[in-house]
This record gives sequence, C-alpha cells and structure tokens, in this order.
Amino acid sequence: MKKNEMKIGGFQKNSLIDFPKTLACVIFTQGCNFSCPYCHNPDLVAGSNPGTGRLPDEAEVFDFLEKRKGLLEGVVITGGEPTLQADLLPFCRKIKDLGYRLKLDSNGSRPKILGQILEESLADLFPWTD
Repeated sequence: MKKNEMKIGGFQKNSLIDFPKTLACVIFTQGCNFSCPYCHNPDLVAGSNPGTGRLPDEAEVFDFLEKRKGLLEGVVITGGEPTLQADLLPFCRKIKDLGYRLKLDSNGSRPKILGQILEESLADLFPWTD
C-alpha cells in the first residue's frame, strides 16, 4: 500500500439499496473516530484486521470501475469514517473523472474535509440529503 492510499476494508461490487435510485458499488474504508455501540460496521472501526482475507487496493477498485463504465451508475464510500482517509479527496476526484455519481457516508465529524468535498462538488449525495 502506498503512503497515502485509501485503506479499503471491504468492497461490494453491486448494490441496489445503498445509493437511492442508483446501481452502485460500495467501498468500505477502515478506521473511525467514534465507537458507537449501534455501529453496523464495528469490524471497520479499529482499522485493519489481519487474517480476515485479502482486501482490494485502489488499483483493483479503479480497474473494476473502468470495466463497469456504462453498467454501474454510482459509487458509495462508507466506513468506518471515510473522512479520516488521507487520500479521500483525490480518490473522489478519480471516481468523478470516470463519470460516476458519488455518495459519501460520513458521521459529519470532520467539517473541513466535508466542506472541501462540497466546494469541489465531489459528492452527489450525503446520507443527510435527498
């Protein structure tokens, strides 16, 4: 893994429920700054969990996205908490450059990063918007 590469904790190639009215894939990021008892992805909170199987890297994700142009409509980045990822903004830019719609699931705890994403129009949907 490169120094600032996204820490991917899981990858779902197809979803009909995570991005309303959009056929999407879901990228799960590792790590979270909260430890909520009701979290639906508690295995991602602490970050990498050795021995849980091979996880895709950025190159594999973008190879998949390149091959699915015209079939998939969107990408969901969720977590953990995606805004903790050092490479989130360039990662989002690459997704948008491929022509995909982007939904970002966030707990909202890093408003500066979210502000940059809004300013650059990198996300089409946040969980608190319609």
